[in-house]
Amino acid sequence: MSRVDVISNERVFDDRHHLHEFQDFWRDGPVALVFLPQFGSAFGLTQARELTARFDEVEALGAQMILIGIGTPIQGFTFRKRSGARAPVMVTADHTLYRTMGLVTRRRLLNPIRNARAFINFVRAGIYPYQRTGDPRRLGGVFVVEQGGRRVTWEHRARYAADLVAGTDVVAALRAIAARPVTAGAD
Repeated sequence: MSRVDVISNERVFDDRHHLHEFQDFWRDGPVALVFLPQFGSAFGLTQARELTARFDEVEALGAQMILIGIGTPIQGFTFRKRSGARAPVMVTADHTLYRTMGLVTRRRLLNPIRNARAFINFVRAGIYPYQRTGDPRRLGGVFVVEQGGRRVTWEHRARYAADLVAGTDVVAALRAIAARPVTAGAD
């Protein structure tokens, strides 16, 4: 599993220009850190909408979701409005956090049929790309971190652009750690 202690002091801006440290996200409960492929992509929009549909379930568990993307606070704000995301949207200016968490950059023709098929389905559903931010080849991922940030209990790293995690899987991972008692100093 991934380590989050290496990013606990990293700082990111939210979509309203407020500065946050990662350790603040998992202080009061478990958190799903959702690294988006890019703000304006159909894949990023779909991922945010899928998880937003599960927002009430996550909140009922005493957990939270944080959407993270490469860009500026105004791009994060635009993304939050366009996607209808209820979760906080954080932005980073470079790829450092993505590389630290082991999220890769896709090769040009990696799984083109899967990506094209998913993209066509998104367009049919009315989800259109609108703005490129960051690196369009950067892939996303989701990391579920237990309260206190001691460890990542569940993770999903995209292998290709259309490799999006299901909201039910994220909720199940959060439910599993929310059900466990929190013990101080346990590893």
